[in-house]
Amino acid sequence: MSTRLPLYRMLNAPLGLEDESELDYVFRSHEGIDPGATALSNGQYTLGKNSDWNPAEHPLTVQCLIERTQLLEVIFGPGGVANTDAKVFLALEWASADSCWRTLGPVYGLWNVEGKSVVLDIELGAGTIRGSGLLSIQAFLGQQSADLIPGFAHQPGARLGPLAYPIDIVIDGDGSLFPVLEESLGVEGPLWELKACWSDPQDEPFSSDYVALVLNSTHPHFELLRDRRTLNSEQSPLMRQVFATWLSLVIFQVKKDMGADFDTYLGAPDADEGIASIADAVRSFIRLGDLNTSALPELFVSTQCWLDRRVREVESAA
Repeated sequence: MSTRLPLYRMLNAPLGLEDESELDYVFRSHEGIDPGATALSNGQYTLGKNSDWNPAEHPLTVQCLIERTQLLEVIFGPGGVANTDAKVFLALEWASADSCWRTLGPVYGLWNVEGKSVVLDIELGAGTIRGSGLLSIQAFLGQQSADLIPGFAHQPGARLGPLAYPIDIVIDGDGSLFPVLEESLGVEGPLWELKACWSDPQDEPFSSDYVALVLNSTHPHFELLRDRRTLNSEQSPLMRQVFATWLSLVIFQVKKDMGADFDTYLGAPDADEGIASIADAVRSFIRLGDLNTSALPELFVSTQCWLDRRVREVESAA
């Protein structure tokens, strides 16, 4: 195993901003529409739940507030990544495999002088985002020191690394907490398919990079899954059946991959922080729905019954 050494000092999250709880993220859109950001866990948010915000029609603006004093210590302090007379650019970076897009927000020029708090923002246009993505605070060298100092970057634009762990943002049209994607699979293609490209379900996170329900947006029956003309964008009975089948296949495949370790894993405590792995998510679903995993037919039946019960509970509470 080889280790790649950087040519100059770089930030190494979370050694940058150690107390990431002080990072304040704000989500908003135009025309006063609230994206309905909900914190799922430490560093993970979902947008669109109980909201009229639609990523296909509305832009998204994310703002991050950081204490300047803390930044100066991290970047220009004794263990920093730039000399005291250098200038560093900061920017929010959005990266999403689902959207096939990486972009930076407006840069903020940071000098080693006291001042107000730093506010970074990025706007993602309507129709440009889907699935999930990572938002990170990146640092770049803007202007080098007057003197060439060994160990520091000297080429303007050099990437100095992230200031904190990225946050994971789940963006789906209906605010689903599950990895649901819409893609054109062709008129003759299936209505939906299972995306499963994990190598180890205990390591990879439960995100659309590794597992997803892919809906065929060009299928003749696509509109029967969800009526996007309604404000609540409610799922149809057909969509619930599709989802139950997909979830059963995910659970069955994870059980098959883990083999004899699966039953032991079910008895372990749930993950209580960070982004849960695929296996963690499957374990939670089995416990929440009291699902029967003894065989695939029984799993299909118990999953459908669980989702039907949840729908009735939601409808009775409305």
